[in-house]
Amino acid sequence: MVPMTTATASTVRATGLYRRLQNESRASAADPIELVTMLYDELETAVGVLAAMVRQGQRVSATEPAHRARAILIGLDVGLDHENGGDVAEALARVYRSMRRKLDNAVAANDADELDELLKGIVTVSSAWRQLRQ
Repeated sequence: MVPMTTATASTVRATGLYRRLQNESRASAADPIELVTMLYDELETAVGVLAAMVRQGQRVSATEPAHRARAILIGLDVGLDHENGGDVAEALARVYRSMRRKLDNAVAANDADELDELLKGIVTVSSAWRQLRQ
């Protein structure tokens, strides 16, 4: 049996950096669905890092992971094709804006539980997006 260890902010950050480097090489050949999937991967990493930082007693406002998570949510929202996406694009826009509010509130409150709740929502949407590949 492999012993379970708690991820620290630095190990989560290092894992995120490694994934980011892998993603940069994948991005050049990616189609739009894969690019959005990569953004979700990055968003999950950033919010996970924020939660780990809070658990270690760090303040997370004005940190790189907080800025990155917010920028990704804005990018996902702005990148929606409302002309061709119709109701789905509108629904996703509402979801992304809600996630951005939750992120802002969790970061301002330095609340790991709120960040975990946000991460669960991100994973739910991300999983649905990944279903497009199947």
